Amino acid sequence: MKTTLVIGAGRFGKHLALELCKMGNEVMLVDRNEQLIDELAHRVTAAEIGDYTLYSNLQALGVEDYDYIFVCIGKFQESLVIVDHLRRLGAQKILAKASSSVHERFLKMAGADEIIYPERDSAFTTAVEYSNRNIYDFIKLNDESGIYEIDVPASWIGKSLVNLNVRKTHGVTVIASKSPDDKITAINSADYIFNPDEHIIIMGNKDNIRKLTKDK
Repeated sequence: MKTTLVIGAGRFGKHLALELCKMGNEVMLVDRNEQLIDELAHRVTAAEIGDYTLYSNLQALGVEDYDYIFVCIGKFQESLVIVDHLRRLGAQKILAKASSSVHERFLKMAGADEIIYPERDSAFTTAVEYSNRNIYDFIKLNDESGIYEIDVPASWIGKSLVNLNVRKTHGVTVIASKSPDDKITAINSADYIFNPDEHIIIMGNKDNIRKLTKDK
């Protein structure tokens, strides 16, 4: 369980706070909008109303005690001010939402440890999923690589990892298999035999994945 502070109860901040709570974390949600906080207060660990561009208000939260602080403010200047205050107050880990590469650059200069692009990442994931009917799910790791759930390629059926030499031939790593009833099993043996009824979870460069899953 982690202690988290979510600053900003807009669409992204709201869903982030609720999901963090569902996963068993302690979540303090803060925003200057009284209506938003009133709506969400009973669904998170704690919630407060206030202007958190003010140093004194952030200081009163004891920000140095949180494992993670998420700055989910869309306004450019306000988010920079908050990140700068958090850094000066000794926050352990600051993750800030950015809307552009310029915004990202300034957030990092202000002291953000990591940058989140919720709209861009969501759009990218959706585009990947719907542009290739052989990809069922996708997790982006960076601009070049990800983890994908795909059909077993026809040429792999009945063969083993060691026979196919997957890493050398295709430049991907097979992580697990997923059965028709959605049970996921790690693939730890090079002798694993692929069957046509399963999906596989693989990690690799997007270009290699595209070649492997190209429509027939």
